[in-house]
Amino acid sequence: MEHDRASAPLPLGELFAQGSFPPHHPGCFGCGPSNPASPRIVFERRGDTVRGTFTMDERHQGAPGVAHGGIVAAALDEASGSILMPLRRPAVTVKLDVNFAAPARLGRELIVTSQLSAREGRKLFIDAVLTDGDTVIATSRAIFVEVPQQHFVALGATPGELFSIGI
Repeated sequence: MEHDRASAPLPLGELFAQGSFPPHHPGCFGCGPSNPASPRIVFERRGDTVRGTFTMDERHQGAPGVAHGGIVAAALDEASGSILMPLRRPAVTVKLDVNFAAPARLGRELIVTSQLSAREGRKLFIDAVLTDGDTVIATSRAIFVEVPQQHFVALGATPGELFSIGI
């Protein structure tokens, strides 16, 4: 099913209107400062888009000099999940389709952007793209489903821990 981008703008307001987002939590694989494997993606809101910047190193290597496809997919998933922060909705990935277009070279600043394409009930449809300059590395379409906070608490999170903003 095709979704219209204009049908699902991010809410306006002061929260995440300017500056970098806090990490989802300190140990987060994609953005957490306490996770030694994290590429430490730093996200910010730009209108209805979330933009992240990061650099991958040897910890993320697949073939010599390039990132493993799994970390590329993880960066797209992380960017998709960052859309949840301005929405202030806990949700989980239920589907992630990734299309790889070019190798992601290590040691280069990469940019990953995501945008909420549509909402259908609890489902959120999110598109993301990873680039190195003008080169598209990979694109994705994710489906997230909103869940109650208790979902994460039952798995070990403490109330208020999600996204470091008290969800």
